[in-house]
Amino acid sequence: DLVEEAIQNLCIDQSKVFAVGGSNGGMFTWDLVRDTDGADVFAATASIIGLPHRGYLEPPAGDGGKPALLITGTNDRTVPPGAWGDERFTTTTDGDTYYYSSASAVTKTWAGAMGCNIERPPALFDVGVDGVECRAWSNCQSDSDWPPVLDCRRDMGHIYGLTWSWPLITDFFSKVS
Repeated sequence: DLVEEAIQNLCIDQSKVFAVGGSNGGMFTWDLVRDTDGADVFAATASIIGLPHRGYLEPPAGDGGKPALLITGTNDRTVPPGAWGDERFTTTTDGDTYYYSSASAVTKTWAGAMGCNIERPPALFDVGVDGVECRAWSNCQSDSDWPPVLDCRRDMGHIYGLTWSWPLITDFFSKVS
């Protein structure tokens, strides 16, 4: 409803509406696009240090998937991404007890929805940001030079790192949409 209100009252290119969130907001972005109404509104999504809760690993609604960028911290004790390639759920180690789908599991699920070859492990993909390691699957249904689903991690805790993450997010959106 908020996006519809903005479209009616502002000059907005409806094909360039994106969902971005951090921490709980990042968790919410996955839910937004798994819902049919949200999948029809958002062209792509980016989540900073936010993973779906355990048991909520569905791909985006609709056919053909949705581009997604995931940025996590390898030292995040609040929303731990898990090890590369480990698809088991993760658990907080900061004193609370919450369970999340791992970064590898959610990005693999979304890459599969984009028609990527998920039979092989994701390969390194250079996004041009120092200290950030990104991995992606190949042979996806996309016209972009960038993969439509990226799992990016940095040696950091539960922080946004907006000086480098925001430019990465805007680059991702401009390349995949």
